[in-house]
Order: sequence, then C-alpha cells, then structure tokens
Amino acid sequence: MSALALYDAMVTAITECARVDEVKDIRDKAAALEAYYRQARNLEAEREAANVRLRAERRAGELLKELARSHGGDHASTKALSNDRTLVEPSPYASALADTGMSRQTAHRYQQLADMPRGDFEAALAGPEKPSTSGIIRAFREPQKPRVSDEALWLWGRLRDFENKGFLDCRAEAVLGEMTDAMRADVARLAPLVREFLETVEVTICEPA
Repeated sequence: MSALALYDAMVTAITECARVDEVKDIRDKAAALEAYYRQARNLEAEREAANVRLRAERRAGELLKELARSHGGDHASTKALSNDRTLVEPSPYASALADTGMSRQTAHRYQQLADMPRGDFEAALAGPEKPSTSGIIRAFREPQKPRVSDEALWLWGRLRDFENKGFLDCRAEAVLGEMTDAMRADVARLAPLVREFLETVEVTICEPA
C-alpha cells in the first residue's frame, strides 16, 4: 500500500471509529509513522502522518466529550451489594482513560481540539508549517481572525489537491482512460463550467483591491 493510500485509509478509519480505544490505536500508529518519517527526513510523509495523528486526537476528544455528557463526566457511580456494602464503579469516561492509558491532561487536550470549529481545525492542518497539538490549541486560544467560510476552505483545498496529488503534471488522457463512459460524460459536461468559474476566479484575484 502506498503512503497516500495508507493516509486515506487511516483518515477514513478515524471517521468511522465509535470507541476511544479504537481511535487511540490509530493515533499511536500514526505517531509511530510520524517518528519514522522524521528520522528518514521525509518531510511530506511526516506531515501527512502528523495530520492523521491530529485527526485521531480530535476524534478521541469528540468521543470523550460524548461520554462526559452522557454519563456524568468523570464521576464514579455506586452499586449496592447484597451485604450492605457499596461498590464504587468508575464512570465510562474514567474507564475509557484507564483502558487506553490516557492521562486526564492528555484527554483534556484532545477535547480542546474537539472544541474547535471544523473549518478552523482544517485550516490549521493545511497551514504552511507542520501542525502540532499544542500549536493548534494555542493558536485557537489567541484572538481569532475573521473566520474563513467552509465554501472558501473547500475551494482552496480542492485547488491545492490538484497540486499536492500531482494532477497539474499528469496527462489528462491517462486519467480519462481510467473512467467509465458515464464518468467521462460528466467530465465533458462539467469541465467547461468549471473552466468558466476558474476564469472568473482568476480575473477577480487579479483585479486591484
């Protein structure tokens, strides 16, 4: 499996995780890959692994926040025994931390990532510098710049994908040859519309402010 395919598979798996231990396992694997690529001086692969790790940490925070809301947070519950004694049971939140070996400080940091609007989180991952957990949290706590709309982030990201995934350097014939007839028909219909839209974008950008 190529590095790009592995990255996409891990990102998909993160979104499908429903338990903290599942997403924590993906997070740890991504952290190991990040360290490996750092030693190999493969900056692009290291950054992709870091992005996977951060997505997993944010997802872990989302799942932990659900446990806290649904089961009274970090408090223990009690259960009466037949001999008039009381058994103290940890809450699902505390159990999740114990099962994964996660400290309360780490869990809090993951929930801070989960508190961020998705658009701001995605923008932090796509920034010019390799993102880090503490850096993203620190930047989010600082006075915020005007929020970039989801539509603007989507357009920027799709155009960046053309560059990052090598489409600007590949032959269109090779890509079209992999499509079905229905897919090529859609491309033939949409390509002129997209070209017209991008020409409008180019003119708008070049206009003096």
